[in-house]
Amino acid sequence: MPLSRYDRMAHLLRRAAFGARPEEINSYLRKGFEATVDELVNYDNVSEDPTIPALPTTRGGGFNIEILDIPNVMAWWYTIMIKTRRPLRERMVMFWHDHFATSISKVNVPNGLKYLYWQNLTERQYATGDFRVLCKAMNRDPAMLWWLDNYLNIKGSPNENYARELFEIFMLGLEAFNAGGYTEPDVQQAARAFTGWTIRRGTDRPTDPNPNGPLTDPAQAVSIPPTNNDNSIAARNHDYGDKTVFGVQRNFNGDDIVDLVLDHEPQRTHAARMLGKKLFEYFAYANPEPAVVEHLTAVMLRHNFNLKPFLRDLFLNTKEFYSDKAFHALIKDPNYYAVSAVRLLQAEVTPDTLVGQGRQGAGIGNPTAMGMRLFDPPDVFGWPGGEDWVTTSRLLARAAFGNVLATNRSTTVGNRGIPVEQLLQTAGLGSTTTAEQVVDYFVSLLIQRRLALTVRQALVDYLKKNDAGVVTGFTLDATTIDKKVRGLIHLLLARPEAQNF
Repeated sequence: MPLSRYDRMAHLLRRAAFGARPEEINSYLRKGFEATVDELVNYDNVSEDPTIPALPTTRGGGFNIEILDIPNVMAWWYTIMIKTRRPLRERMVMFWHDHFATSISKVNVPNGLKYLYWQNLTERQYATGDFRVLCKAMNRDPAMLWWLDNYLNIKGSPNENYARELFEIFMLGLEAFNAGGYTEPDVQQAARAFTGWTIRRGTDRPTDPNPNGPLTDPAQAVSIPPTNNDNSIAARNHDYGDKTVFGVQRNFNGDDIVDLVLDHEPQRTHAARMLGKKLFEYFAYANPEPAVVEHLTAVMLRHNFNLKPFLRDLFLNTKEFYSDKAFHALIKDPNYYAVSAVRLLQAEVTPDTLVGQGRQGAGIGNPTAMGMRLFDPPDVFGWPGGEDWVTTSRLLARAAFGNVLATNRSTTVGNRGIPVEQLLQTAGLGSTTTAEQVVDYFVSLLIQRRLALTVRQALVDYLKKNDAGVVTGFTLDATTIDKKVRGLIHLLLARPEAQNF
């Protein structure tokens, strides 16, 4: 059954943003789909929320790049996600964070978090830009150089880790290997192109303490061999001999390998297929049909790996994006689940609500407890995702988060929780409102699809029950709002339907 225009717009805003409230959905409908997609994709034309902090706060206040810590950098990113007027950018930053998965668990050298913070800035800068430029930025990203051991990659004893993952995960995919798109010798030869690419550490010996703590420019923290051998340490560690990759023989450097993948067939087509399919699966549904994959591949090639026009085509011209199969087909990752709930409910929360307490983000009811700690993916493949997000313990953590949101009655500025009365007023719900109308509104806000009639009735009955559990009348007064409506929000956030989008 074709989706209504309202449902299609709500679907677009769930996938390309963090969802939207009913009044926002109707406002975008008045603009139309093309104008909405253009606003989402061309977010540089949208003025950002001026209250978003430009930098994370560090211990003692202010900003000191030498003492960044996980909780404060997480809090900074969560603040951006919650407040941003450029939601597609943040959705894409999260996509790249998972795609170029790099974790503090290994990048734990002195100031290692600084490297991950820089990587986040790079992913934000190129979020919807030129994939070629982003890949070259990752070639010289300090966190990546450490994470995949390229600082150990030297002439005569090449380390293949980065070259392998560049082909297998970042640019071509394992399917390309199985189809003959690259071989083990290609990986080995490409690794030689990255010899000498390292983190600058004083005398460039990996055992030295990290002297680049005060640096604020990542370009100054890395050492890249020059095109011509100048007898620098980087040049002495780089292999300037010819390498043969994909049957092409030349004195390649690391950036040349990126160009070769994106300019040489069949690797160019393999790369377009891998990236197009992965983006579709992130925004639409898993395992797209072969015809869809071929369409996405053609669009990616036509736009030469520039992502803004690709995303515009996906959101406007790819009919499968709006199909029944796509509707509520994805499981929310923990960060999306928490951020979207806060945004939809216009809640005012402290960073601790999302970050958790302590170095490891310990506690219940936050995305870390739900299985997703920012800057800490489990391995180079990123988070497994999908049904892995909804194990029993992780569902309990989601329910606990809903409870934290719903029961926050603080009057402290910055942590005043959900403005329930304001939500009701915006929805036009007052003293004569029925229990059914309250349920239907919050379902339209938090679930955005119809519930089974028996489930809806159970929620209506919940609003009508007194403390003894007896169904009585319903009046939307201050007591009902504080107890029952807050309870309804918690119940809805814990519903199975609230875990999908």
